[in-house]
Amino acid sequence: MSSEVILLAIGSIFPWGFYLIYTQPNTGREKRFFFIIFFALLLGWISTELVLRASAWIWPETEIKAKVAKSILSQTAFLAFVKAGMMEEFCKSILIVSLSLILAYDWKKKEFLPETFLVGGFIALGFAGIENYHYILTAKEDDRIHTFILRTLKSSNAHLLINLCFALCLIKSNRRRFPEKYWYILSGFLLAVVQHGLFDFFVIPVGRFGHWAATALFVGIWVWIVKDRRVYMKEEEIYKIQKEKPPAEEIPRSVPEIIR
Repeated sequence: MSSEVILLAIGSIFPWGFYLIYTQPNTGREKRFFFIIFFALLLGWISTELVLRASAWIWPETEIKAKVAKSILSQTAFLAFVKAGMMEEFCKSILIVSLSLILAYDWKKKEFLPETFLVGGFIALGFAGIENYHYILTAKEDDRIHTFILRTLKSSNAHLLINLCFALCLIKSNRRRFPEKYWYILSGFLLAVVQHGLFDFFVIPVGRFGHWAATALFVGIWVWIVKDRRVYMKEEEIYKIQKEKPPAEEIPRSVPEIIR
C-alpha cells in the first residue's frame, strides 16, 4: 500500500467531510458525532466489498462463444443504471438506514434525527474514498494528481450528493404516516438509483456533452439539497434538546389584614 495514494484518497474526501461537520446544525448531540463518522466511514468501506461480491455472484464473468450484436447505448444504460446504480445504491441505502436507526433515530417519536444527514454523507464518502484509492493506485504515476482532482470534484461529489438526497428523504419521511412512510423511503431509494444511473450514463462515454450534462446534474442536486436542508434541518426545530427547567415555585400571596 502506497502512503502517497492513501493520502490522496483521504484528501479526495476530506473537503466534503469538513463541509458536512462544519454546517451540521447544533442539536445538542455533538458527542455522538465521532461514533457516527467512524462507523459511517467503516460501513462505506464495507459497502464497496458488498458491491464487488454481489456483482461477481449475480453477473459472473463467463466466455460466450455466440456472437450477439449489442447496442453500445443499451450496454451503457445497463452498466450505469443496473450494475452500478442499482447495486451500489442498494448496498449503501441499506447501510444508511441501518446505522441511522441505531445512532440517529428517536424511537419514542418514531422520527429520524438530523444526524441522519451525517450518516448518509459519510457512508458515501467512505465508499468514495475506497473507490478513489483504487483508481489513483491503478493510474500511471504521471496521471495520479490529475486522477485525484477528477475523483475529488466529480466522483466524491456524486456519491455524496446522491446519498445526501436519500438521507434527506429519511428526514422528510418524518412528516409521513405509516405505511406511507415506507413508500416515501422506497421512492427515495429509486431516486438515488436514477441519479446514479444518469451520472454514469453521461460520464462513461467520456464525451464533452456528457461532462457538461453531469455538471448540470450536480448543480441541480446541490440546489435541491441546500433548499430542503434549510427547511427540514433548522436549529429551532423540535429536534434540538431542550434542557428541562424546574417549574417555578408559586409564591403564596399574603392576605392583607382587615384594619378595624
